Amino acid sequence: MFFALRDLRSARWRFVLITGVVLMLSVLVAGLLGLTAGLADQSVSALRALGSDGSGFVLPADDKGPVDLDRAALTDDQVATVLAEDPSAVPVGLARINLDNGTETGVSAVAVGLAGPVGSVTPPAAGEVLVTTGVDDEVGAGASQLSVGGGTLAVAGHVGDLWHSHTPVVVTDLDTWRELAPRGGAATTMAVQADPVSDAAVDGSGLALVDSDGLVGALPSHRAENSSLTTMTYMLLAVTALVVGAFFAVWGMQRRRDVAVLKALGASTAAVVRDSVGQAAIVLAVGIGGGVGIAALFGLAVGGAVPFVVSAGTTLVPAALLAVLGLAGAAVSLRPVVTADPNSALGAAR
Repeated sequence: MFFALRDLRSARWRFVLITGVVLMLSVLVAGLLGLTAGLADQSVSALRALGSDGSGFVLPADDKGPVDLDRAALTDDQVATVLAEDPSAVPVGLARINLDNGTETGVSAVAVGLAGPVGSVTPPAAGEVLVTTGVDDEVGAGASQLSVGGGTLAVAGHVGDLWHSHTPVVVTDLDTWRELAPRGGAATTMAVQADPVSDAAVDGSGLALVDSDGLVGALPSHRAENSSLTTMTYMLLAVTALVVGAFFAVWGMQRRRDVAVLKALGASTAAVVRDSVGQAAIVLAVGIGGGVGIAALFGLAVGGAVPFVVSAGTTLVPAALLAVLGLAGAAVSLRPVVTADPNSALGAAR
């Protein structure tokens, strides 16, 4: 590593440029992953809460499979069919409504039957609602009642930070939900235990059984949003590998004569390769560490102003991916180092 460190000092501006580019790419990748996770939370956190206990869900289906949650509406007969298979099944309602508290706030009403909780969501008493952080931000914390559809509902408590389709959530009982969303049918979906209900049991009834991931995937806006952002992330990761590889390929060609001198002095090819990879690792460690750190600080600074999640999945995971891809790109560019001829350094080519 002696030659690598000496080269970093003597050609510092070249490596400042390379490190700066890696840093900016790291900020973009980590920032995009944090934003993707934040947007996902504001899209499906309520659905994830419903499926947090591993329950299955029965949705209405057409010839293409389960219908989108935006169109899902179970009939009374379908609810009865599911209850016949699993008497412990709990109907769940999802609908978008507007509050009448002078804010014209659009919220998502999430309702579960009074038979019991679904996942981490437990319904309040009849005619009451549980509010979330997003509702507090809109109507003010400490509100004792909400005006909806010309009537009022007493606020019975708080259920944390739940969102559905980028709208804050209020949790209510199923009968109240049916009054607020009369076009929503008897329920949107049914939470069931996986063992009593199988695909064969609901086959032919216009129903489909999905797991918690399938419930999240039934939200079309989330599918489109998540697939677009994920594609952008993969493209940035590929660009990172290409850019790092290109930088070190040019650097390898520029130092080919120096490597030839090292080999003429007795350095083995393996030692020179370790030296080159170690140099790339130093540049990547500084650039990636700085970039991921900047993205994490940004996420913490913006707080609730921007949907951004700072977690191991948005910091450590992209750092590891960028390091692996960066080293892979650097390894591919080692050909000038490996093929450097010590005879050229001794003047044999003259």
